[in-house]
Amino acid sequence: MEASQAALVELAEKIEQLAQFQDKIEFPAGIPRIWEAFLRDARRLIEIESGALFTVDESTQEFVLTQAAPESQQPAFQKELDAQIEVGTFSVILKRRQPSITPSLAFRKELSVVMLPLATVKRTLGMVMVLTPFQESMVTHENMRLLSVLTRQCSLVMENSILYEKLRRDKESLERANEKILYLSQRDALTGCFNRGYMNDQLPREIRRALRYRRALSLALCDLDHFKTINDSFGHQCGDRVLTLFVESLNELIRTDSDWLARFGGEEFLLVLPE
Repeated sequence: MEASQAALVELAEKIEQLAQFQDKIEFPAGIPRIWEAFLRDARRLIEIESGALFTVDESTQEFVLTQAAPESQQPAFQKELDAQIEVGTFSVILKRRQPSITPSLAFRKELSVVMLPLATVKRTLGMVMVLTPFQESMVTHENMRLLSVLTRQCSLVMENSILYEKLRRDKESLERANEKILYLSQRDALTGCFNRGYMNDQLPREIRRALRYRRALSLALCDLDHFKTINDSFGHQCGDRVLTLFVESLNELIRTDSDWLARFGGEEFLLVLPE
């Protein structure tokens, strides 16, 4: 009786330690760090010769080989995945969402493959494959229960990491989109210089700044003479090219850190020269 109680206490302690898996990983953590921590804990439960992590690609929903230890075993693990899919074992284990041990189909005959589905209530994240010696006594029912606990904890950490990475990408995409919208809202579509809307907003600020600090401010209104003749004689595409070259020429002459050029309208431009 005492031996049974001691075994139960030991099992409970192991489960509690595995349940603290996420506390061992500093958030946010990438997939390689999560995989490394998972493999380290799994090796404390069963003998592992090598292992691989397959994750679900969000766009194709296919299982992609993401990590392997050692890396040289990547081709063999890919063959193992393909073989397990072909015989139907992979889909059964994935549907059950429970760890399972099965004979290896691509590695040596004396090795077994332990497949550990990574899944949460909402989604399937991937599959872990680890190679262990074939002897059934090496992987007990208790080991499989503990691996199940570890796998669930790893799945939660991995899901949080994936969600964090997605939010970060979405935030960066939104920031880039906002920057582009702001740029386009302030720029003339043809020449790339500032447009009249920017001029109407920024010019009063330049004037107030010059008055407040009693500093010089020069404004130059530039007009291209006989521009209508260019359009009539050579076409509007040629006229557009003239405007673009004119703006490029002016931008090479003015100071990029303080001066700015705005298209006032048509072939008229305003050159703002502080100081």
